[in-house]
Amino acid sequence: MRVCGCEISAQEVRLAVVYLNDDGDVELLRLKTTRLELEDDTSEADLRLLLATLHEFARENEIDIFAVKTRAKRGRMAGGAVSFKIETLIQLVQGCQTRFVNPVALSHFAKKEVEEYPEKLPVYLKNAFLSGAYALAQG
Repeated sequence: MRVCGCEISAQEVRLAVVYLNDDGDVELLRLKTTRLELEDDTSEADLRLLLATLHEFARENEIDIFAVKTRAKRGRMAGGAVSFKIETLIQLVQGCQTRFVNPVALSHFAKKEVEEYPEKLPVYLKNAFLSGAYALAQG
C-alpha cells in the first residue's frame, strides 16, 4: 500500500509518498514532483487542471490513500479558503481514499514513533512525510 502524505499551505499542496518495505519500515518514495500549486482558485480551468494533475500523480505513483494534515477551520490559525478547495480536489481523486490527520496526533506520533527521518528529506516535506507515515501506522 502506498500513502501520499499531504500538507496544504496557502495555494500549494506538498506531497510525500510512503510505503512499508519488506522489513516493515516506512520508506519514502523519491519523487520528481513534491509540490503542486493552484494558480488561480477562481479559474475553473485551473481547478480542473489541478484535479487532473492529482489524478495523474496518483496513477503514476500507485497511490492508495491520501493522508491530509488537517487545518483549523476558524480562529487565528485557520486555513484559508483556497486550501480547503485544494483539500476538496484531493478528496475527488478517483480510486483513492482520503484520510485526515489531526496535527496534535501527528505531533505525538512524531515524538513517540519516528526515530529518524529519511536521509535528505527536505524540511518542507516533513509534515507531509509524517502524515503519510501516520496513516500507514494506523493501517
